[in-house]
Amino acid sequence: MKNQYVSRMQEGDRVNDYFIATRKDLRSKQDGGKFLGVVLKDKTGDMGGVMWTNATDTAKLFEVGDVVNVRGIVSAYQGRLQIRVEQVTPLRESDYNMNDLVNRPENLKDIVNEFDIMLSGLENPHCKALVMSFWQDDEFKSAFTQAMAGKKWHHEYMGGLIQHCHEMMRIACTMCELYPELDRDVLMTAIFLHDVGKIHEMSHGLAAEYTTEGKLLGHLHIGCDMVQRKIEAIPGFPEKLRLELLHCILSHHGELINGSPVTPRTIEAIVLHHIDNLDAQTAAFSRIIRETREKGQEWSEYLPLIDRVIWTK
Repeated sequence: MKNQYVSRMQEGDRVNDYFIATRKDLRSKQDGGKFLGVVLKDKTGDMGGVMWTNATDTAKLFEVGDVVNVRGIVSAYQGRLQIRVEQVTPLRESDYNMNDLVNRPENLKDIVNEFDIMLSGLENPHCKALVMSFWQDDEFKSAFTQAMAGKKWHHEYMGGLIQHCHEMMRIACTMCELYPELDRDVLMTAIFLHDVGKIHEMSHGLAAEYTTEGKLLGHLHIGCDMVQRKIEAIPGFPEKLRLELLHCILSHHGELINGSPVTPRTIEAIVLHHIDNLDAQTAAFSRIIRETREKGQEWSEYLPLIDRVIWTK
């Protein structure tokens, strides 16, 4: 049974518990020896660690994605907590409880059912044919419902991708009521497909890692290619609709500096971009506030990705 979680660790705590090793780096010390840098994760967050002795032999014992028991002590380094590791022991599946390590939406089954209803409710026959060409593929559906939406920032857990899309669709329903000029079916289809390339951009095991395809192409290109191939197999698919949907996928990061090769130039594309960002940032802030409160703190640590700290109020 796991007793120590990352989010509750304080400076000076003795550590003797299990975690997922999500990073492993063997580096050189000034004296020519080696030290081991690791990142350890459970369902509440992750923490870096460093091992100064016996590093080379210890690094041979485990790989990234393995579950390991770690002994050490929590210390502060440059304003952040880390574990000064003394011992690492690889574990077998029977030695740990997966629920201690991996976050999943508690209502994932309900999300999948509601998602299915939303997709089935599309009225445009071409949009419906396209989404069902994905959704009725059992291999794709299994991968989509288990995938993470991100590696670390938002919805960074198994089932996170479909939860993210489901939340976006719920926001989109309100937007379509407020702005009747929106093409609801185009927007809903684009939401479903906007991050579909992430299935192949990352591995979705205990430790999310970018694949070679993901590193070289990125999920926007991968997703567009997936959608284009499905469209080509649908007789009579309208060219205008093809362009609209591919544009939504390519522009959903909003700005060229954020990785989109083109900026949003349709009303559905700009709404998709802002819904995507709204849901992602809100989910990330919610997680950080929860983790910060669990540590008994009012302000989060500095977050380089967004260049700020967050107040938990």
